[in-house]
Amino acid sequence: MKRRKFTQIVGIGSIGLPMTKFSPIKNRGNAFYNSSEVIVVGAGTFGVWTAYHLNQMGAKVTLLDAYGPGNSRASSGGETRLIQADNDNSIYVESAIRSYHWWSKMMEMTGEELVLSTGRLTMSKNEGSRLYAQKRKEQLSSHGIDNTEVLDQDEIRYRWPQIHTDDLAGAMYNDGGPSGSTLMARKGIKAVAKEFVKNGGSIVIAKGQPIINYGKIVGINVGNETLKAQCYVFACGPWLPKVFPDLLLPKTKVERRDVLFVGTPSGNDQYSHPNLPEWSVTGSGYYGFPDIEGRGLKVAPYPDYNTFDPDRDERLINHYQVKRAHDFVGHRFPGLKGQPIIESRVCQVTNSVDGNFIVDQHPSSDNAWIVGAGSGHGFKHGPAIGEYTAKRVFDEQVNKEYDSLFKLKKENFKVE
Repeated sequence: MKRRKFTQIVGIGSIGLPMTKFSPIKNRGNAFYNSSEVIVVGAGTFGVWTAYHLNQMGAKVTLLDAYGPGNSRASSGGETRLIQADNDNSIYVESAIRSYHWWSKMMEMTGEELVLSTGRLTMSKNEGSRLYAQKRKEQLSSHGIDNTEVLDQDEIRYRWPQIHTDDLAGAMYNDGGPSGSTLMARKGIKAVAKEFVKNGGSIVIAKGQPIINYGKIVGINVGNETLKAQCYVFACGPWLPKVFPDLLLPKTKVERRDVLFVGTPSGNDQYSHPNLPEWSVTGSGYYGFPDIEGRGLKVAPYPDYNTFDPDRDERLINHYQVKRAHDFVGHRFPGLKGQPIIESRVCQVTNSVDGNFIVDQHPSSDNAWIVGAGSGHGFKHGPAIGEYTAKRVFDEQVNKEYDSLFKLKKENFKVE
């Protein structure tokens, strides 16, 4: 895509700033190699969108991933992810809104169905939930999102009779848009990767390890050769603490996340999109999605503090979680009681020490960037974080509030 068209497409400001004209990466005295100007390691949502934006801004980019875009081991694998904009921090609200527009534009460019207007229903048993929902409604309205509804028990029951509501006090509902849509995860990653290659980017499927010389990254070892560039971006999700163990093992935790799909009765579409929204019950430890593409009702228990190795650990569902899911679904969705688990998935969540994303230069290598710690929310923010990262790599003007929030913190997790 030509830069002029790119500027037209992203007419709203990037991370709170107006669009600026991008210049080539500044050569800070490093040797200029006859290969990529930038190597992005990791083809999940942060990595593939960073590579895409860098490519659009004029860089020659290689995207390196051990298993390929959209693979089942990645945190960005799987079928569906939620996009929502409500958050206590307005930075994340802005990021989610911008990301929603980017996913929508990518859908237009590729012709792929990447965003589903499922709606999002946040239910609660707590009587104070209505006040909370009202505050969220006001917050979202201040950002231009005007489809937030505060529902009482009777309204929930009327709209979705397939949900057991006797113990519910109320709910917040967003009918699509930046705070109530579903992203097709694997399909989305592959679509962005395809567009990246179409626009001149290169993808290499190989395991890479940084080559460090006197603290500075000088290349990526992929076994049979060394890839070199001016700049390196490491956006490898749960592999980050493996790539930089001394730096990131104390500051990040990779934890397990089980996902189960409950079969729906034959001939019954009550639990399928568009007849059921994405849903959660505050305090229950569960959230999920309607049946999409015939995969079943998605049920995700959280949190799970068990650590997880993305390369070696078996991706088999814990039987305890199967029982818990059956108990929860049988109560909340009575019509699904006794229905079997028809699919399952084990994913992982990478958390930072303060719960925020990490987008920062490597402390000892000014030509390398670390991007990660999605904390279970990375997919919905991928396009905006990739754009922000690309601007940082290009040394372009960005909102300094974002720099502070995403900075690699000095604190470490406490050793238990």
